[in-house]
Amino acid sequence: MDKKMFLKLIDERKEVLYKMAYMYVKNQHDAIDILDETIYKAYSSLNKIREERYFNTYITRILINSSIDYIRKNKKIIYMEEILSEDDIQGFKEEKLDLFTAVDKLPPMEKTIIILKYFQDLKIKEISEI
Repeated sequence: MDKKMFLKLIDERKEVLYKMAYMYVKNQHDAIDILDETIYKAYSSLNKIREERYFNTYITRILINSSIDYIRKNKKIIYMEEILSEDDIQGFKEEKLDLFTAVDKLPPMEKTIIILKYFQDLKIKEISEI
């Protein structure tokens, strides 16, 4: 894969990748840092990507690993009250808050599967490849 194709594919996926990183860390700045690190790692090992069709799986796997590493390294506990204003919290239905809380409490592997399936709408086969 050449550099021009890499940049094109990153440009197409950066918003989805950012949202996925945000699902892990619940912080805009940290999600951007994770995205930057993901892009750097993918670019550094560009020669490992043999076919364009595997790019999505490859970059997603790097992002997931970077997100989990970031969480482990920083051992951050983020409470919903820190993320959302009081008005935002009131706007959410209680079951949505429970869902996000439940997903955050899952072990990394299970959390990844839930995020990929229900928040990124990936198929089971795509998730298993990642």
